[in-house]
Amino acid sequence: MKKLFFSFIAITSILVACQHHPDEIIVDNTGNGGGGGGGNPDPVNLDPCDPDTVYFQNDILPLLVSSCAQPDCHDAITHEDGVRLYDYSHIMQQVVPGNLNASDLVDAIYETGGDMMPPANSGGPLSQEQKDMIETWILQGALNNSCTPDCDPTAFTYATTIQPMIDNYCTGCHSGTNPDGGLALVTYADISGSALDGSLMSSLTATNGYTLMPYLSNALVQCKIDQVQAWIDAGAPNN
Repeated sequence: MKKLFFSFIAITSILVACQHHPDEIIVDNTGNGGGGGGGNPDPVNLDPCDPDTVYFQNDILPLLVSSCAQPDCHDAITHEDGVRLYDYSHIMQQVVPGNLNASDLVDAIYETGGDMMPPANSGGPLSQEQKDMIETWILQGALNNSCTPDCDPTAFTYATTIQPMIDNYCTGCHSGTNPDGGLALVTYADISGSALDGSLMSSLTATNGYTLMPYLSNALVQCKIDQVQAWIDAGAPNN
């Protein structure tokens, strides 16, 4: 089995964590790397999300950046084993649209034992749901697509809105035995602490000296940021 080594970090450094050397990374989402004619999505795609479609910009890029694009792994500086996993054109070098067996990315996410990716000390493997999402995206043509999610800024709970968002965008970097910046974002106590001290919103909005997060990806849509703010304004309840 081919081995694609990448380790699991997060897309969103809530404090000053996730030192990804932003001044040295060039983000290339031109879509020129193939992928069934996916091309470069509109900067603001107003098409609503289809629940049966997996979108690169909304789903896959945030997950892979949070899982892989870190120093000493698959960022632009280190690119371990020649693999870069921080933009569409480079990710497509590890993917054959429509063909799971020929896609090195699929091999990598199913490695076990000492070759498990991400390794246990970096948060452990992707969930089966996340693996299924990557596979569905590949089978759907591995397009460089995007959409506007259906979102009600007044509808939020920790269990259905906040925690899944943190899991997808943050936990990879901020988990394991050596979380970036010494900041873990795994438990409710971790997440609510960052919310209530202001660092979470500062990272999502690039204010108060914080770098915009999700890192190397599109910013969260305003509605989702509003949901986070509404949750914080309500006292960050564990609901």
